[in-house]
Amino acid sequence: MADPVLIKEVIRPADQGLSRPYLCRSFSNDLYYVKGRNTDPDSMYKEWGCAHLAESLNLPIPAHALVELDEALVDALPADLANIGVGLAFGSKAIQKALWFEQASVADIPAQLQRRVVAFDWWIQNLDRSMHNSNLLLDDGALVVIDHNNAFDTDFDPQQFIQQHIFADEGRNLFSDYIERNALQNEFRQLAPVFSEAIAEAPEEWKWYDSSATVPSNFDTLHCNNIINRCFDIEFWNI
Repeated sequence: MADPVLIKEVIRPADQGLSRPYLCRSFSNDLYYVKGRNTDPDSMYKEWGCAHLAESLNLPIPAHALVELDEALVDALPADLANIGVGLAFGSKAIQKALWFEQASVADIPAQLQRRVVAFDWWIQNLDRSMHNSNLLLDDGALVVIDHNNAFDTDFDPQQFIQQHIFADEGRNLFSDYIERNALQNEFRQLAPVFSEAIAEAPEEWKWYDSSATVPSNFDTLHCNNIINRCFDIEFWNI
């Protein structure tokens, strides 16, 4: 695994995003949106595992990395930024001129890509890409897929998913296309180990809420792996 990206500056909270990542600058002057202890270990694990899965599926996601915030930096931060916490966190490289994706732009996205995004969200049981909150960006007209901290939803509702997804129209086309469904499911089966391998390589400190390693984190490895391994079931596409 690559060495963590060292952060030298915590700039401000993100303008959008319910999880409120922080915009940070690395020592190489790259900008990252960072989710650290201002979220929770569950969010960091999910972002890390899903980023690897999305990358393996060739979905257009920002470059991602483990980033490190040292104690001296965090101690010097004002209170409204210091809750990002010390240690290793999930970083998503900032796309500086990107625009938030709105419903009006759906027709500009290739149907095949829309279907792949729907299929990916179905696989990871992610309800958090709706018409009201797309968790997508446009980078000079190109789609960028972000934010997976709400994947593996324990209250996942298949009907809600197919009705409210930002790409619902192409989603319905996908669910009626047996050939494409089977091809995607076979692809998922080949890539299923990517998630568990990424989780196994995640920082040891994410297993705990606290720096003293006394309170276990809230990430449910078994639940998430069970969701991923649904791709081996013949009922995978059942609504």
